[in-house]
Amino acid sequence: MTKPAPASIDMVFSSTQVSGGPGDMGSHPVFDERKRTVPWMTTTLHRLYDAEIQKMLGTEGISVAHWYYLSALAHSGMLNQMELSRRIGIASTTAVPALDSLEQRGLVKRTRDPKDRRKYDVTLTDDGRDLVDDLQPAVIKVIAASLEGVGQHEMRAIWRILHRIEQNLIVMANDDTVD
Repeated sequence: MTKPAPASIDMVFSSTQVSGGPGDMGSHPVFDERKRTVPWMTTTLHRLYDAEIQKMLGTEGISVAHWYYLSALAHSGMLNQMELSRRIGIASTTAVPALDSLEQRGLVKRTRDPKDRRKYDVTLTDDGRDLVDDLQPAVIKVIAASLEGVGQHEMRAIWRILHRIEQNLIVMANDDTVD
């Protein structure tokens, strides 16, 4: 598979700049001024978002993990369990107890795929859809508040950079060569 063509972000950091050992870490371009990496920072942001959103979801007895399932179904409609798990990045074996819980609460419905009885299709129930519709504005409010002071131009740059990183990682994951 071919690597994406260089773009303006490549001027900031190119993989050819990788050098040295642990002693170079402080000045290496993958670290910020506090010696944090992009993966560390994105993980930290994810935890902080989850904690803030959980405060709001907790009032409805919904965990953040369950919110991911509900939100994905609200966005995509019916999905089979494997695809739903793939979209939210959770192992399909982990999905079973979560979907059991959501189904017991009447928020989702699972039905066997008539073409393949091993698969289940998952959809939101009316109650599940109503819950997502009620909670979504509060989730958006949390995210919007976290972006206070970030301009539209900066947001476009953030999205462009995040999408580039995602694409680079996808290429790396699909590259079967060994260095």
